[in-house]
Amino acid sequence: MENNEPSTYSIVIRERLKLIMEISGLEVAGFSEFTKVSVSHLYAILNGRKSLTAQTANKIAIGFKLNGWNILNPDFKITEAIKSTSLNKFYADHEEATDYFKETISERKDSYFFEHELIPTGIFDKPVYIWEVREACIALGRNLSSKRIAHIAEYLAVKNKLDSEKRPIKKKNGEFGERMVTVYYLEKNKKRAG
Repeated sequence: MENNEPSTYSIVIRERLKLIMEISGLEVAGFSEFTKVSVSHLYAILNGRKSLTAQTANKIAIGFKLNGWNILNPDFKITEAIKSTSLNKFYADHEEATDYFKETISERKDSYFFEHELIPTGIFDKPVYIWEVREACIALGRNLSSKRIAHIAEYLAVKNKLDSEKRPIKKKNGEFGERMVTVYYLEKNKKRAG
């Protein structure tokens, strides 16, 4: 009978690779470009389908203040000190490739903005209309179209991060119309679960 469970060592090495990626601030695409290890190979290692070989570890280590054995040795402590001038140069040379960097991806994603900046304001403590959400976004310095807001709110409702229901349209003057539209809110138990 074949045992397909990854060894403890493989799991530790995979976590070490994830730590290097985290310290570097690179997404898989950027890490691939920086290390010259293919995206598919990196995903295979990160997902446990392949082991990190000495050859690949050496390839990864070149751009950091490491050698391959440092990556493969669980007793070697990986810290922020691995950042190198070549990593800084990579950032400078590829600043337009925002999909390479964790910071630019997460900061720019509108859904990230909704979850981590807008929802915590409490706007969804009661059912709100898209135009009300848009005003709150503008107040936070994010000018999103009503269509984009509706799309994100619906996505978060599907992901069970917001709740929704149909209500009569509410005009900006406070009056209600006959057309039914979707409003979004957050149930109290979800606020606690976070």
